[in-house]
Formats: sequence, structure tokens, C-alpha cells
Amino acid sequence: MRDYYEKLQTETNWFKLFVPYFLLWTLYLVVLFPIIKYIIVVVIKNKEYSGSNPFYAICVSLIFSAIIAGVRSYANRKRSNS
Repeated sequence: MRDYYEKLQTETNWFKLFVPYFLLWTLYLVVLFPIIKYIIVVVIKNKEYSGSNPFYAICVSLIFSAIIAGVRSYANRKRSNS
């Protein structure tokens, strides 16, 4: 597994970088952030929790992953050409 992450540091293919970033952002936005939001809203503020929309989380993770993967692949291509 460590070799896979080390290989991603020099990967120039946009899609190969997009998939791990998308999975990571989706995990954060669909699972972890609603838990944090629930703790803040219910436990700290003592209000009613209205829930969250996973569709928005997936859209945001899709957009951010595409941007990050594009920037990383461009930087890796530029670095390998130098």
C-alpha cells in the first residue's frame, strides 16, 4: 500500500489521481462532516439536527477532486519534463 501512495506522488495521469482524491473527499464530506455537524448543533448548541444532503457532498467532492487531480497531474508532468 505504501508503494501505491509513493507512486501517486509522481503520477501524471489525471484519472489515476482523481479516483483516490474523490474517494477521500467523499468519505470526509459524507461521513465525517455530518458527525462533526451533529456534535456542534446538538451537543454544543442544543438545537435540533436537520440532517445533511449527501448529493451536495458528492458534488462538492467531485468538483474539488477534479481540480486537485488536475493541478497535481500538471505539476507532476512539469516536474518530470524538467
